[in-house]
Amino acid sequence: MKKKVLAWTMAAVMTAVLTACGGNGSGTTAPAQQAAAKENSEGERSQEKQAEGAKDGYKVTVIIKATDSSYWQTVLLGAQAAADASNGEIVVTTAGPASETDLDEQVTILENAVAAEPDGIVIASISSEATVPAVEDAAAAGIPVVTVDNKLATDVYTQHLATDHYAAAATAAEDMVEQWKKAGIDPAGKKVAIVSADSGSAVNQARCEGFADKIKELAADITVIETQYCDNDIAKAQDCVDNLILANEDLVGIFGDNNHMGDGIANSIAQNGKEGAIMAYAFDSDDTEIAAIQNGALTGIVVQDPFGMGHDGVLAAVAAAKGETVEHDIVAVTTLVTKANLEDADVQKLLYPDK
Repeated sequence: MKKKVLAWTMAAVMTAVLTACGGNGSGTTAPAQQAAAKENSEGERSQEKQAEGAKDGYKVTVIIKATDSSYWQTVLLGAQAAADASNGEIVVTTAGPASETDLDEQVTILENAVAAEPDGIVIASISSEATVPAVEDAAAAGIPVVTVDNKLATDVYTQHLATDHYAAAATAAEDMVEQWKKAGIDPAGKKVAIVSADSGSAVNQARCEGFADKIKELAADITVIETQYCDNDIAKAQDCVDNLILANEDLVGIFGDNNHMGDGIANSIAQNGKEGAIMAYAFDSDDTEIAAIQNGALTGIVVQDPFGMGHDGVLAAVAAAKGETVEHDIVAVTTLVTKANLEDADVQKLLYPDK
């Protein structure tokens, strides 16, 4: 009997010791155990999401900057192509505000997407700052987020796939100087203008700075007119360029930082009969810009690969959802398209990826 009492007593002591080591008087878990529990919980959620994705198809939400732009529609074409080629493994949902000026709407779209708990999100963020809280919420919930085009002020994204906008814009400045030489235009004492869609976008700022820095390096005596901002509006860009041409007889070059600015610039140059007298370049492509290159209203456009960004962004999000490792930062290649290479097969594929 004494042996039994002793055994019971020792068992009670051991239970008390283990309880003391495992928690405090209030019943809360020690920090190390809390961290372990959180890690296990996140791991379980990840495994559950992988199992659900494998069973029902990996659901990826793709959010673009603007639905009114053919460039961003091409991103969606690439995303859908990735889904179409997956034989049902990937299901893509697309969304975006009407214009690149609708930042608040894009933030709301992203927040709703995170709340819906897809297997992955691909976003071309209008702002480097405003979408960060929602992206961080997604990361905390175990949702992979792939960012394209605009880099965010956080490193919690799964992958960032984008152009080096500063360097790409510099290629337009380099070609502009070459075209001046061919046309017999001496830029010394002349003027060049920059027309921007948005003063608040890091992408647009990088493009404008890349062009301005390179043109001043290559043509030290040229005057760069203060950047004109046109709210991503084609008509405003056209009016702006009309005024620039009227006020500056010595204007020999214009750079626009997206396709809407390119459209406005091309329309103004054509209407003012300045083809060949003003070398004009823009970023991205659409049918108006391509026609403008053919008729000489635009000298060139810096073309990214929006189809590839949408396609590869979706595949990266799904790979991460499966637990695979993906590269954190990828620099995309750009192509300067002019009349000289417009009909090249690889350029045509970039311009018309859905054909």
